[in-house]
Order: sequence, then C-alpha cells, then structure tokens
Amino acid sequence: MKKITFYLVALIAIAGIISCQKKAVETANVEYYRSLLFSESPFDTEKGAHKLTAEEAKTINSYKFTYDSINRLVSVEFVRNDVLLPYSSMRDAAKIAYEYKDNKQIRHSYDVKNQIIVDEGVYSSEYTLDEKGVRTGLKFLDKDGNPIENRNKINYFTWSKLPDGMIKENRYNLKGEEMIMNQFCPFYELRFTYNDQGFVTRMANYQADTLYNCTAENCGEVGVSYFTFESTDKGDLNSFSVHNTTGRLSNLYWGWAKRINKVDDNGYVVETAVFDQDDEYLSGKNIPVTAYVVDEHGAVVEVKNMDKDRIVINHPESGIAVTQYKYDDKGLPTDTLSFDKSMVAVAKKI
Repeated sequence: MKKITFYLVALIAIAGIISCQKKAVETANVEYYRSLLFSESPFDTEKGAHKLTAEEAKTINSYKFTYDSINRLVSVEFVRNDVLLPYSSMRDAAKIAYEYKDNKQIRHSYDVKNQIIVDEGVYSSEYTLDEKGVRTGLKFLDKDGNPIENRNKINYFTWSKLPDGMIKENRYNLKGEEMIMNQFCPFYELRFTYNDQGFVTRMANYQADTLYNCTAENCGEVGVSYFTFESTDKGDLNSFSVHNTTGRLSNLYWGWAKRINKVDDNGYVVETAVFDQDDEYLSGKNIPVTAYVVDEHGAVVEVKNMDKDRIVINHPESGIAVTQYKYDDKGLPTDTLSFDKSMVAVAKKI
C-alpha cells in the first residue's frame, strides 16, 4: 500500500510539473502584433509588425502568433481578447494553422467559427521545406488529398534561391504547364529581392534569365517589368510602384502605377494616394486619395474618398464619399453606413 501511495504521489507530482512546463512553453511561444508584414508571394511565411503585450491584445485587434517548442509557426489568429475577427489581411481567413510532417508544412485556413475554409475546392496548402525550414514548393490539395488547381489555375509553385540572392518563383497547372501569376498580372517567372530585414523590395518579371517587359493587354501601353516596394524600418509599406524595363512608371490593369501610403506610429495606414504612369494623381472615374480613421482598438471606423487637394468627393459611380464601420464590444462588425460628401445617407444597393 505504501508503494502504491508513493507511486500515485510521484505521478501526480510529475503531471503537475509537466502541466506547469507546458503552460510555460505555451506562454513563452505566443506573440501578438498589430499587423502583418506586406507580402507578394506565398513563399513568405507570415510575420508580425508592431508587437503588443498579451494585456494590450485584450483590447486591441491583433495577430496572435503561436509557435511550438522548436519555434515552428503553428497558427496565426486575428483576434481581440482571443475572439476571432472576420476582417484580417489574410484574405478570407480569421485564422491559419500549420501542421508538420517530415519536410512538409501543411496549412489550413479557418473562418470566425473556427471551421476550415474550402476555397473553390482547395482544402489545404502543402509546402515543401528544405533542411533549413525554407519553403521550396507549394501544392494545393482537395479534401481527399488529391491535387487541385486554385482560382488562377495553379496547382503548384516552386522556389529556389539564386546566386545573386533573389528568390525565383514559377507556377504550374495540373498538366505541368507554366502558369501566370493571375489574370491581372500575366507574369510567368518572378524573382523577388529582400533587404537585410527580410522585407520584400522588388518583384521582377523574367524570361530566360533576362528582365522581361510584359506587353499583354493588362500590362498597359508601355509594358510592365517589375514592382518596387518601400517600407519603414518596422516593415510598414510606404510605397508600391510599377515599372517597365527602362524604369518608367507603367499603369497596371486598374490604371494606376504608384501607391503612396501614410502610416501612423502604430503602422496603420491613414492615407493612400494613387498615381498614374505620368506620376500624376489618378483621375477620371477613380479616387486619387483615400483617408482612413482607425480607432483605439486598431479597427478602421471611417473611410473617406478625396480628390488630390484632400477635399471629400463622391465616388463617380456609387455616389459614396464616406463609409463608416460599426463594431460591438468584442470587435465584431455590426453595421456599415454610407454617406455622400454632405453626409446624407446613401442607400445600400440590394
């Protein structure tokens, strides 16, 4: 009886130690950030910017990063006080989660109900990692584990690091045919440049090791060759510009060639100005300047359409000048209100 009692006490003690260690590891491997770093490729693993404490994250919209005991990313959740929110910058996902098998990193996306999102048949994204944990490939799978194409007709990506340090990206369909990035950016082989902080600074279009000028319809009248990105020292995107092989600004499908952001001390975008290939404010049926108001929780509560002189204007098609967003105490959206420049309500289109 004494031996049994001793073993029970020992087991309880060990369980208590393991439980405490587990809690310590979980606490030590959870981080919160106000935003995610800008990315132009699924080669990039999610990274946060503007770190928050766990206490601050109770009242501020944040990206909750969880890592395992060997510092592998397990999940990223867009939350306020651990309540999943539906307006993250992770496309339609409120949460993404990773699992690891051998050299595979398998990703699933989740909605606010913590249910896996199936995007046009794509159930999971399976990355291949090298011995250093760097992504070298990606393929899309359906719920049964079969290869499937995404909305851009892409089944798999490949990445490799070139001698000059650039990351080369290629995409293929189920037949093994090389595919373009998407219908709006009809580029095949792309090469990415990153700075010492790991921020992307350039995305260039290549063919046969030569910087290439895309002249497809969506690439504008002077062609498109590369994009450049400028960020703050904390990773907030300041500018995004489009160029042809000679360095000239070039309009994309949407008619703009350059976007300039103003960010506040917390990294939130408070204004975006858009320019054409002549480096002039966008005109016609476009809105050249958009202003954003962010509340103390980090949620956008108002968006204003403005002209180049920062005068509020109605959108030429919708008639909307000001959009306001309402949330409940948890950060969940409750209503969206639209107004013209005189703050007269604009009826919602059914």
